[in-house]
Amino acid sequence: MRGMQEAGAAKRWFIGLWLALLALRLWLAARLPLFVDEAFYWQEGRHPAWAYSDLPGLTAWLARVGDALGDGTLALRLPFLAIAAAIPWLVVRMTARELDAKAGWQAGTLALLLPLAGTLGLLALPDVPLLLATVLCLDAGLRVLRRVDAMAAAELALGLAIGGLTHYRFVAVIAVGFLALLALRQGRVALRDPRVWAAIAIGALAWLPLLLWN
Repeated sequence: MRGMQEAGAAKRWFIGLWLALLALRLWLAARLPLFVDEAFYWQEGRHPAWAYSDLPGLTAWLARVGDALGDGTLALRLPFLAIAAAIPWLVVRMTARELDAKAGWQAGTLALLLPLAGTLGLLALPDVPLLLATVLCLDAGLRVLRRVDAMAAAELALGLAIGGLTHYRFVAVIAVGFLALLALRQGRVALRDPRVWAAIAIGALAWLPLLLWN
């Protein structure tokens, strides 16, 4: 009973902080002038392509979605704000599964208090989908260490695809994740499963538009 009460209190703290930060981000996003890089992605989004000279296509595609929602910087940033708002919930779900509900809500609250997470989405930048891809891959990695199944493989494929379509920097996430799997016995077992390699192959295809452009 006490554990449920503590989990409930942790949940209320998380939701209250999440709502407060979301309202603050929306207010700031509507008032901050367009950043130089944002203007670049906004213009790229007005000329849809599979990849661009500086980055893969996802950031420009998201900017195009925002631009279609209305005029002004808030509309442009809405897809990024929505993704940023979803990431703490993924942290909650991941931690609750690995530990317990109370720890999940506490982890989500701590994620909100991080400077990067707290301000994420204010600007229409690649950092937003890049962090989403990283969290998805981390969650999928933890799941395949327990047991490889279709859902874990699909989440891994989704994370790898989003990362590959977002930024070159995602290569670092791939390298660290692969080394972690190789270092752990459960990871080496997971790497022998064809579903994991199917997910990796799907993630690799996400880099194809950028390679063809270059």
